[in-house]
Amino acid sequence: ALLRLLLLHLPFAIWAATGPLSSRGTTRDDRGWSDAATRWPIWRFLSVRVFGHCRIVLSEEWKQLSEQERRRWIDRHYVIAMHPHGLLPLGAIINGLTWAGGGLRGVTASGIELPEPENPGQLLHQRWFRKMRLRAAVASGACGLFPVFYEMFTKLGAFECTKPFVRDCLRQDKDVALFPGGAQESAYAIVGRYVCYISKHKGFVRLALEERRDILPMWTFGDEAIAPQVSNPPAFVTALQQWFKEATGLLVPPAFAGLPVLGPLTLITGVPVSLEDLWPESIGGSVTEAAVDEGHRRYIKAMQRLFDSNKVEYNHDVSGHALT
Repeated sequence: ALLRLLLLHLPFAIWAATGPLSSRGTTRDDRGWSDAATRWPIWRFLSVRVFGHCRIVLSEEWKQLSEQERRRWIDRHYVIAMHPHGLLPLGAIINGLTWAGGGLRGVTASGIELPEPENPGQLLHQRWFRKMRLRAAVASGACGLFPVFYEMFTKLGAFECTKPFVRDCLRQDKDVALFPGGAQESAYAIVGRYVCYISKHKGFVRLALEERRDILPMWTFGDEAIAPQVSNPPAFVTALQQWFKEATGLLVPPAFAGLPVLGPLTLITGVPVSLEDLWPESIGGSVTEAAVDEGHRRYIKAMQRLFDSNKVEYNHDVSGHALT
């Protein structure tokens, strides 16, 4: 017992006291973000050596826009909605939060090059969205409960996905990425199955409206298949999963159905969903349920369009996608 205390409990207590439980290491904002961390060699190693190729590109929809329509979107800040969650959305992390995916440029999924804006910024993704300062709102369990995860997420600008914290970050003229499907969406992370678990999830739409932001949809091909899991597990296993999810914010897979699928991971950036006509008169103003429902409807339609416009590039069939 003494040995366990000295080798396990005490080191963990020291880590927690000097890390997530300290004022300097809090996970309530993005103060831990480091530009250097977005360029760590480990991300390049994962991209090239582990998954073969990771990249972030524009949806094919962008080439259908006029230059004036594209220019409309490049200097705005967004609430960024990402799918699928996956058991661990490494494609979204590598491509979205680090330079290992190359950073967003004027290149579509099929390789079509679009004119990039003049005077781009130097930070991640600013060759296309010139004012983007990307942060991520993640489950508190992933962000602060475990060593390594805490260091990784906070250095990449992640913080707890709680509305007041997200709101404060947005009001600092930053862009916040989140997973509207939540951890529950990872339950559908099965090879060949493509699910957006958002039919009843409207909080992110309400937040975007209240903060007078549009929504930028993103989809990562490959994240759904990294760790194949058993489908339709027994009821008692599902109950245990839900209990652990409520306790930690993480959904642990019931059992793996095979070896990890370490193929290319491609993050597709859709055309922003315009909510401007639904915004309140001022930031933080009240919004109606009708406005939230309409924004949610537009988002679902945009996500379906994003998937359908790009699936051909990855040999995915219509029947493989379920919008739940």
